[in-house]
Amino acid sequence: ELVSPFDLCPYMMVGVVAVLVGTVFVRTLYATEDSFVKIAITEWTKASLGGLMIVPIGIFFPNVFCDGYISIEMALSGELPVLLLGVLLGVKILATSITIGSGGSGGLFAPSLFLGAMTGGLFGKLLYGWFPASTAGSGAYALVTMGAVVAATTHAPLSAIIIIFELTQTIDIIPPLMAACVVS
Repeated sequence: ELVSPFDLCPYMMVGVVAVLVGTVFVRTLYATEDSFVKIAITEWTKASLGGLMIVPIGIFFPNVFCDGYISIEMALSGELPVLLLGVLLGVKILATSITIGSGGSGGLFAPSLFLGAMTGGLFGKLLYGWFPASTAGSGAYALVTMGAVVAATTHAPLSAIIIIFELTQTIDIIPPLMAACVVS
């Protein structure tokens, strides 16, 4: 939703935040891959080591396992508290980087959606706390930032806009989505 024309500015700002999150994610992923390449052990041992490193994360933060769609839905509906949104953001970057870096399977798309939902939910909750009458709720920012982080990590803003539009089937999200994705 676009509550007021003022809302386009925060959506562009969340695009900048999405660039930061996407950059940290991609750089952490590549650095982790490089670290595992330098370890002189067999590939299956690297994958086992990565799995062992993920166990403590999974015990304390099971939300980051798999695709995280349940957590994404919770962020879209505004159910997650601010602190948990921030923690899940950092933990997902770490867990995905270890998984892929150690030789496990995975990609950028689903984690980027997760990171975008957490980032946008966090940004939206903070912004709505300051300007409740003139901005959308945290769910709208979570949705838009999902596209913005995908755009930042894949360098494909048009694809990100189309994907998020296809998920929502609503034209109301297009202006904020374009603002955030193009900036990111």
